[in-house]
Amino acid sequence: MKRVCVLCETWESGGIEAFLANVIRSMDRTGLTIDVVCAKLGQSVFTAPLEELGVRFHQLSGSTRKVGENRRLFQKLLEERRYDAVHLNAYQALSLAYLALAGEAGVPVCIAHSHNTALRKSLTRPLKLALHHWAKRKYANAMTCRWTCSRAAAEFLFGDAENWQFIPNGIDTERFRFDAEERERVRKELRLEGRSVIGNVGRLCYQKNQEFLLDVFKEVVTQRPESVLLLVGEGEDKPRLEEKTKELDIEGKVIFYGTTDKVERLYWAMDVFVLPSRFEGLPVTGIEAQAAGLPCFFSDSITEECRSGERTRFLPLTASAKEWAKEIAKARTPADRTAAAEEAAAAGFDVRLVAEAVKKAWMG
Repeated sequence: MKRVCVLCETWESGGIEAFLANVIRSMDRTGLTIDVVCAKLGQSVFTAPLEELGVRFHQLSGSTRKVGENRRLFQKLLEERRYDAVHLNAYQALSLAYLALAGEAGVPVCIAHSHNTALRKSLTRPLKLALHHWAKRKYANAMTCRWTCSRAAAEFLFGDAENWQFIPNGIDTERFRFDAEERERVRKELRLEGRSVIGNVGRLCYQKNQEFLLDVFKEVVTQRPESVLLLVGEGEDKPRLEEKTKELDIEGKVIFYGTTDKVERLYWAMDVFVLPSRFEGLPVTGIEAQAAGLPCFFSDSITEECRSGERTRFLPLTASAKEWAKEIAKARTPADRTAAAEEAAAAGFDVRLVAEAVKKAWMG
């Protein structure tokens, strides 16, 4: 048996967790013992299904801020579990220190997997960026494999290094194949009959930029009054977003759905998908929405590598909310959405192929 440590700073219900859950569920797990290790283990729709498959979860200190304690606890875990592979899923370069510890402990396979292209806005962002660039240099040799979801994500974590491998954010494309009957059931449950549903799936946070999406939606409503905005996810920005719906007088037209382990049903209920992120690696939700056959509008900060079909457009974040709304209001959902699942698979986003590549690397 090979023991694998899948390492994340936090474990919640975000895109990295969705990607890892997709891969592990789709993988032939014969010969593998898989641990998910994180500094902070939060509530997640992905935890219970993975535990049912035998995946073990380990929380370090319970806080991402307790850097020293997290590293000491990780060293102890390395001694106890004696991993054959550590797969680090990284937002920024300071977390590469974990791979340095793994290498010192004799772990033969140390994978750094870049999922991000920038740091979120904060008062300490300049300091964090400086530390990020310092860590890129310090831990440049800590990894045996460099993986990335896009070239931009590779440049962010690995700098000028060219010896990295593109690992698509694979999904179970069949799971998202459009189901017309289920669409009608969901729309009836949510009282969306006769409404034009604009959707967004993702953590409610600065990165995902739902605050701008509310401005866009306000403009859409002036052109298509029957429109509804369906926000799927949780996050620290939720109170501010709820307040803004009142300020814009669109409170009754915005649904804060929360998280779900049946997100495909909500994509089917939507008519358009909008993702105005400020920065991204390669968003899993963008692939899911395309596989569900939705016209998609992404910000130009999202890499072109996310495109799987011809119904996807990239709009500049420098454009006004009114300009975004004008394009979104013109969108028409295709009569037949079922073929989009094949398009996503043909574009390389079939998780079964990704899972095979990941397991091969884990096995060394």
